[in-house]
Amino acid sequence: MKLTQITDFKLGRSIQGFFICKEKHLRFTRNGDLYLDLLLSDATGVIQGKMWDLVDEFQDRFNGGDPVAVKGKVGEFNELQQLTVTQINLASSHQYGKYGFSPELLLKSVDEPLDELWSRLLKILKSIKKPLRDLVSAIINEYAEKIRTMPASVNHHHPVRGGFLKHLVTTGEMASDLLRHYPALNSDLILVGIILHDIGKVKSINDDLIPSHTDVGKLIGHIVIGRDIVMEAARASGNIPQETLIKLEHIILSHQGSPEKGSAILPKFPEALFVHYIDQLDGRITLILDAIEKDPNTNWTGYQSIFKSELYKK
Repeated sequence: MKLTQITDFKLGRSIQGFFICKEKHLRFTRNGDLYLDLLLSDATGVIQGKMWDLVDEFQDRFNGGDPVAVKGKVGEFNELQQLTVTQINLASSHQYGKYGFSPELLLKSVDEPLDELWSRLLKILKSIKKPLRDLVSAIINEYAEKIRTMPASVNHHHPVRGGFLKHLVTTGEMASDLLRHYPALNSDLILVGIILHDIGKVKSINDDLIPSHTDVGKLIGHIVIGRDIVMEAARASGNIPQETLIKLEHIILSHQGSPEKGSAILPKFPEALFVHYIDQLDGRITLILDAIEKDPNTNWTGYQSIFKSELYKK
């Protein structure tokens, strides 16, 4: 069974492979015939898919969000590749493992090995003095498996496998490099704030192949969830000075900068402002690089709503 990834699709070529069905819609043609309108993805890309024939036979075999085994032919519509699907079934390791199927292989991941990123995170952690180091260690060890693999967001910056861990490492290393220029700041408080500012996402983002927000994530939000995780761990340790704990709580609640952007409050001391801007810098640079990479145009991207402009690509 020769498998083809989306990045290797060629016009007119028949393919078979494993993908994630990101979207599934049952629609009608102008003649009133049913067809399936699909959005398929793997670790290398995304493609629109249409299933025109045998819809009744295949439509109940899978749902949106499922991994699927697909056969089809690559075509083109409006100058973009489109896959005409001839067969599609739910993919499972039990049924398709012998053909090389693994759900993790369908997910776009960060470039760096996760073990390497984890080691870099632990190096940052070791630079923090006790008792704050023990507080962070207790929290990241409790949620280690999820921290290593989860995305940093559902559809914003670093929305890929390992994106959360990469964001922590990048911002932590950036902060470590910059702090020598600001000796008056409390470096331990900043590094703890950076590692824990988004910790609520371990409960606000689910573990589905296509991650989405949990009920508690939608109702409470990752900022307040994260504050509660840290406060509970601090109470259990019993040795974090109250003034330090209040500052750490403020950093978490203010790290998105303003209530308009989701924070409970504005940053009100230097360390909180530092964490906010480091977080923003990594997030925004990642977003602009992704927008440029994914845009099909040559010199300028199309209009990017998040930046309220076209972006220069050269």
